[in-house]
Amino acid sequence: DDFSALRQFVRGIDTAGDHLTVLRTTIGAAQSVAIALDKADWDEVAGTISGDDTIFIATRSSTGQRALVARLRDLFRI
Repeated sequence: DDFSALRQFVRGIDTAGDHLTVLRTTIGAAQSVAIALDKADWDEVAGTISGDDTIFIATRSSTGQRALVARLRDLFRI
């Protein structure tokens, strides 16, 4: 899958409020990881914004955020 190749670039995850999840990557990798997240078309994700080493992921609900965080931790083993 798209995520196994990107796993090495993901460094951490954090939450901000009930609808924003912050994913940290190595420098220069955020856009590639964000594209894979967008392609996954997960119901709980409203959208992503990526910088150089940070991705903001907006979720539709706090329940969706919890599901997303669990999924990301499992996928990226963080």
